[in-house]
Amino acid sequence: MIAGTLITIREGLEAFLIVGILLGYLTKIKRAQFKIHIWIGTLAALAVSALLAILFQYAAFQFEGASAKIFEAVVALLAVGVLTWMVLWMQRQSRGIKGELEQKADAAISSGQAFALGSLAFVSVLREGVETALFLSALIATSRDKQLLPGAILGLVLAAGITYLLFRSAIRLNLRNFFIATGIFLILIAAGLIGHSVMALQDIGWLPIGTTIAWNLQGFISNEGLAGRLLHAFFGYEAAPTILTIIAYAIYVIFFGGQFYNAIRQGDSNLKPHHA
Repeated sequence: MIAGTLITIREGLEAFLIVGILLGYLTKIKRAQFKIHIWIGTLAALAVSALLAILFQYAAFQFEGASAKIFEAVVALLAVGVLTWMVLWMQRQSRGIKGELEQKADAAISSGQAFALGSLAFVSVLREGVETALFLSALIATSRDKQLLPGAILGLVLAAGITYLLFRSAIRLNLRNFFIATGIFLILIAAGLIGHSVMALQDIGWLPIGTTIAWNLQGFISNEGLAGRLLHAFFGYEAAPTILTIIAYAIYVIFFGGQFYNAIRQGDSNLKPHHA
């Protein structure tokens, strides 16, 4: 449940912030009549995202045995790729999103293309929605957490509430620290999906290397227990991981964790005043 909440609260907050920026800018330039197009684009994006999530789940039920393992691995690896790109991109580009959105909104309004304004909201929100649908589908396929979907819904509700309070100036949230903290957790969750994919492919004989069990903690923290499920959701915990699983997990965390750290440093350097 917690993993689903973490994902949707981050993705939902990004999407709702985009909508809030666009609506706030239209109010600022006294073009409130165009807000309806933002809402239409947003609702359309949410509907398409929900449809994609349903299609992902429908596709998952069509596979059994080895085919199901392959599907799990493919969806998980695809989700990892999208998630990694999203986390790194957001950390590097988040400071310029507001200005970029306002420029695009200006261009759409000045050209009299209300459809373009709605499309801006649609594409921006759909990007977050597709990422959420794909990542939740991967977690549902690989997770032992039966409360993932309720947690995801809770995350969206919390994201909507936080966004409302932010724009109502009722709270002050350091978004930079928020995205750094959630980014760290998402990288660890993604590493867990990498590990699960490796084990799934080893189970069907597609990766016949490194299959030796590194250790067995089933008697200490079982995969089926509450602690095991929570650790699996957040860190990809396996009571009896194979050697290749550990290697793949470590490589991902070290390499992309380093990329994430560099993105944070890049953002910090952009904040420092430049002297002639």
